[in-house]
Amino acid sequence: MIFLFSLLLIIGAEWIFLHGLIEHSLYVLAGFQGFVFIASVGLLFFNFRRRSQNADYRLVFTYMGLFIATGIPALVYLLPGLSYLLLGLPYLQYIGWIFSVGIFLGILYGIQFGRWNWKVHHVTISYPNLPQAFDGLRFVQISDVHVGSFLHRYHKVQKAIDLINAQDADYVFFTGDLVNNKADEMHGWESLFSSIQAKKGKFSILGNHDYGDYVQWNEQDEKQANLTKLIRIHQSIGFQPLLNDAVELGDGCWLLGVENWGKAPFRQSGKLAETLSKVPTDAFKILLSHDPSHFDAQVLDTDIDLTLSGHTHGMQFGIERFGIKFSPVSFKYPKWAGLYQVGKQYLYVNRGFGFLGFPGRVGIYPEITHFTLKKAED
Repeated sequence: MIFLFSLLLIIGAEWIFLHGLIEHSLYVLAGFQGFVFIASVGLLFFNFRRRSQNADYRLVFTYMGLFIATGIPALVYLLPGLSYLLLGLPYLQYIGWIFSVGIFLGILYGIQFGRWNWKVHHVTISYPNLPQAFDGLRFVQISDVHVGSFLHRYHKVQKAIDLINAQDADYVFFTGDLVNNKADEMHGWESLFSSIQAKKGKFSILGNHDYGDYVQWNEQDEKQANLTKLIRIHQSIGFQPLLNDAVELGDGCWLLGVENWGKAPFRQSGKLAETLSKVPTDAFKILLSHDPSHFDAQVLDTDIDLTLSGHTHGMQFGIERFGIKFSPVSFKYPKWAGLYQVGKQYLYVNRGFGFLGFPGRVGIYPEITHFTLKKAED
């Protein structure tokens, strides 16, 4: 229902946008813009209905990029354009054009440069109950690689791997969505991701896209075989998958990892209670859980100290400047990017390493998070 409303809103905005172009006799521009918008919507619907195992991401991302590049500037123009139609004040229309051109240029930048513009976020958190041996523990979190979206641009991703290794971390934690749908997307990437370095270990979990739920399979066994293959790939590149499991990092510090748990319609395979039962009650606990909605739904009922999530990508579109932090994804996920604290518990939501759907990032850049844990005074 929300998707249908959003689509109708963009279509309405497109009509007002084209009306403004035609009013100023910009017939060629109006015809080109309208054709690209309509064609991209049609092609996206056609590809989503197919949901094939052999989806051509290059085509789908091209259609999505064209849809965003035409539809979002029109949506930005909606309010000033509608105000101009109602009030007849020309300056309102000019304001709309300025905003539309600005967001269009931002989208082009996001496609060409933004999706490769990895940022390292440094986060320090202090805990009174942190075991003394882990005072100063440093680890890196990455999330939502979506390796099939990179289309074998190894040289682009290499600079991100170099950034990870430059952090000289004790551990690297990966919080899910290695692929878009199929384990085979990792073919050719194994050596690059194997080169991620950590002094003491690398651990991972699954995200909603890793289960192959968004494509059609000939047989259920084929889907299960794909998941089994993907888990083996995690292991082959040096990560230990934690699938509703826990491991002691040493001296009373435990790392827990659950399978994907998200609010409907996302799957709920995570078994937090079962995972917690494997951990001493007085342990310092770090949880890897892909979907941040799990934090409010279940984690707050536990004594888990730090939860690491991803999933939202920050919608790959928003603003984090001048004291402003906003993305449309915040309407669905109140905790959508960065560090959140509820009582003594913390949640960190990584903005994602890769991209999906829209082949770019505007204002919300791909993230590598470097954590330092400190022991606070009681």
